[in-house]
Amino acid sequence: MRVNGHVKFLFYAHLILAVFLIWFLFDLITLLYDNSNQFALTDNDLNNKDFINSQTPLIPKIIHQTYKDNNIPNHWKNGQKNCQILNPDYQYILWTDEMARNFIKQQYPWFLNTFDNYPYPIQRADVIRYFILSYYGGIYIDLDDGCNRNLDPLLNVPAFVRKTLPTGISNDVMGSIPNHPFFIKATNMLKAYQINWLVPYITIMFSTGPLFLSVVWKQYIRWGNPASAVVRILMPNDYKNNENSFFQISKGSSWHNDDAAVLLLMSHHIILSVIFCTLLGIAIILSEYFLVVFIDKKLNISTKFYHLLHSFKNYFSKSSSSSSNYNSLNNSPYANIEIPRKTRKDSNLPAALSVDLEKNVYILDDIIEH
Repeated sequence: MRVNGHVKFLFYAHLILAVFLIWFLFDLITLLYDNSNQFALTDNDLNNKDFINSQTPLIPKIIHQTYKDNNIPNHWKNGQKNCQILNPDYQYILWTDEMARNFIKQQYPWFLNTFDNYPYPIQRADVIRYFILSYYGGIYIDLDDGCNRNLDPLLNVPAFVRKTLPTGISNDVMGSIPNHPFFIKATNMLKAYQINWLVPYITIMFSTGPLFLSVVWKQYIRWGNPASAVVRILMPNDYKNNENSFFQISKGSSWHNDDAAVLLLMSHHIILSVIFCTLLGIAIILSEYFLVVFIDKKLNISTKFYHLLHSFKNYFSKSSSSSSNYNSLNNSPYANIEIPRKTRKDSNLPAALSVDLEKNVYILDDIIEH
């Protein structure tokens, strides 16, 4: 097979792969368009006391947090305590691993097998927050997000999540009414996204973490929602690092592994990362080319692929030609000629009709009725 054939084979193979990936990752690709501002919680929503007091709270006064057991590390205790001190009339629930599994077993038994089979503990910590918000409502807060002020202004909307940079939403601070359709949708989609992407960081982020929730959110807002089902967005300045921010971040242990450290390092060296990925892509394509050449010598695959492609082209060309000839006949001056019908008793005789396609001339034999 010539080089040109190998190149065509690789081109069409990559084209098919690209179409599949665009279809499969479409919702992820839509995150490139950031439209979170239109759902943002405004300064009036969060800091205008008269407006806040005039609203009827929707979200229950419950604070949910999770940890593997009741022995919370010291570096998170101050943040946990501040959330309780600043919100004394809120019910506080610390969900341990044992409590979380029992809750899933009792209330969502259809999900228990998936819950137990997650390879990483952080995945169970991710999904339990979606289920408890869907069931109880309230506000979920990661232990490393210590409270900086009273949370009452956040209760006046049906649901909220926080914006993450550069795009999408996070799952470390969220709130909702019970049975909010967004969190119901999130829990229902978890099984479909239980995919191992080989890299732990990507697997976690896209199966249960912020990337998963961002994709669900994009799907949820695509066709609009009534005011009672809207999900509002807590913007970065209202989240942290501001005088009126609701939370302050405590440093501590992280679930991130070495693969996450590599991705973080790449994000700090964008130009070098782009050059490296470009060279890696070229190396992969060249490797594929030489592999195809090698296999083709053994099995002649590219030639078979080339002939198959031409067979499809010829088939569609013939179909198009037949359709064109049919249309030209219909538009000819002879199109309205009435063709004599056979009688019932002559129905087994062949029709005496021939057609000259080039001249559009009909030649009709005389049919004698008996």
